[in-house]
Amino acid sequence: MRAVWPAARGWGGHDPLRLAMAPSMGLGLLSLVYFAVRTVGGAGGGMAVGAFAVVALGLAGLAWWRAAGAAAETRDWAKGPGWLWWIFGAVAGMAALTLALILVASPHGEWDAWSIWNLRARFLFRAVEATAPFDPLLNSSHPDYPLLVPASVAGLWTWNGGEAQWLAAAVAVVFWASAVLVPVLVLARLRSTTLGLTAGLALAGMPLLTRNASAMYADVVVGYFFAAAAGLGLLAVEKGAGRGAAALAGAAAGLGAWSKNEGLLFCGIVVVTFVGVVRSREEWRERWQLAGALVAGMLAVLAFVGHFKYHYAPANDLVAVGKGVSMGARLLDFSRYSATFWGMAEGIFRFGDWMLPPVIVFGGWLALQGIRKMDRGMVFWPFLVGSLQLFGYLLVYVAGSERLEWQLETSVERLLLQIWPVAVLGVLYLGKDSAGTERRGGP
Repeated sequence: MRAVWPAARGWGGHDPLRLAMAPSMGLGLLSLVYFAVRTVGGAGGGMAVGAFAVVALGLAGLAWWRAAGAAAETRDWAKGPGWLWWIFGAVAGMAALTLALILVASPHGEWDAWSIWNLRARFLFRAVEATAPFDPLLNSSHPDYPLLVPASVAGLWTWNGGEAQWLAAAVAVVFWASAVLVPVLVLARLRSTTLGLTAGLALAGMPLLTRNASAMYADVVVGYFFAAAAGLGLLAVEKGAGRGAAALAGAAAGLGAWSKNEGLLFCGIVVVTFVGVVRSREEWRERWQLAGALVAGMLAVLAFVGHFKYHYAPANDLVAVGKGVSMGARLLDFSRYSATFWGMAEGIFRFGDWMLPPVIVFGGWLALQGIRKMDRGMVFWPFLVGSLQLFGYLLVYVAGSERLEWQLETSVERLLLQIWPVAVLGVLYLGKDSAGTERRGGP
């Protein structure tokens, strides 16, 4: 994190966030190195672990060298009310305990974990042939799905010298913790600790998030990267974190695409809205100065995604079914829009396993709190990114789903979960300043 987003030696103001993101971003880097050496180079797994060690040492040296010329970061963290810390600690602790107990009881996760992600990890770890995990005969295991989760698990198994299932569980725990903590720290840095802890309650207190993390589903992983990209983009612009944070925002978006196919849509939305959602010419120039770093960080990861898609992955099933009925014809079938809209609306109001639907809770809070003055485009950027991602899912259902009703019933909940962390960040960032939400002593 410090190699790309440098800071002066010693404890800096952004270091809690860097520390919270380091394990998950490190797993993303491990997956890229493992894929490059194991599948592209055809070398054994041991060489992949050695290559990762070399890369990690090189980045550590770069971080130390860049720290010499980096400016010191202000440490203007507000403490926040003690009672809210106690509530957040209790909720997060109960969620973590629940996650641990489920993982102990079901160490292989649920359906997608052992039929897709861990299955692919075992192929990567065991198989001599680099193409073995992507054989079309394994079509039911979706061999077109990207490899961040299986490649990181296979890399840990290689380091361990065997298929220790607890390492696959550890990957799930890391991404769950990151999905909870990163919005907390971004909001605490930009707005207030009170808002940050409120976001933490909405995430740690979401039974669906804990359940999917314990199932070892990649929806939690991609949801984390969506929130990380939005949070780092905000810090790059609003907190003066600069090109380093912007590059990491792009890398996080790219790692989302390396986690699940939905991340490709997210990458396009992030780029277009980052440079397009502005309120003044001065803001537009400022945004363009950071856009190059954001795109560079994204392309560094998308190069791996493109190589995987071109050389290894078969056609995605949503694209393949379009051969029978053209996607254009589906887009012109307005009954599909109605069915998809109401299916997604029902999913939104059932989402989360809360007594009250989150859309009502946060809608009521935003109505009471009011919306901030939108003098800058970044005020509503995270909310817009999440909204456009949701609209993109609607179009994918309409154009690509062969069994529309079945896919709506079985997948809407998890697609909403992918957007949940960035939605929480976006809604709370959008709220009007008040005594409990504004920062003291810093922008």
